[in-house]
Amino acid sequence: MAGLISKRYAEALFQLALEQNCVDKYSDEIKLMYDTLTSDSEILRVLNHPQISSDKKLDILITAFKDSVDENIIGLLSIVFRKNREKELTDILNTFLNKVLDYKGIITATVESAVTLKENKLNEIKEKLSSKLNKQVEIEAKVVPELIGGLKITVGGRVIDNTVKSQLDAIKKTLLDARLA
Repeated sequence: MAGLISKRYAEALFQLALEQNCVDKYSDEIKLMYDTLTSDSEILRVLNHPQISSDKKLDILITAFKDSVDENIIGLLSIVFRKNREKELTDILNTFLNKVLDYKGIITATVESAVTLKENKLNEIKEKLSSKLNKQVEIEAKVVPELIGGLKITVGGRVIDNTVKSQLDAIKKTLLDARLA
């Protein structure tokens, strides 16, 4: 249900952005809000606190963002809080950002590796994915030391896992299956 709510609010804002030819502007402003809210656990705790009224929470956000975002985005915030949907706010913002990427033909690929990858390697991965998917690809690189080596790429709901950890897990499973047989 929460996903459906996020989609509806995000879709409404996206349609408004299209009508007003403000997709890039709204995207930048929503990104600012999303990054601010998700990077500060204190703000999220206040927004999710049951003893703080929705009106107070809305006042806090309006004060924080009134000079940085369009009045239509402030209007969205007002509706979200008036309907007591503040717990969905970050999902709504993220869904909007994903709609903009989809509209622009951009897809995000998460590349996980055990060590930091050099820029030229990331660009090589980006070019190969762009060619295969016929879309513009943005790379989000993450270092996950537990992978030991290799790469794990997640793009468009698909996972390409060519890590040492996954190979060791497969060997372990094979050995356990053989022992049980």
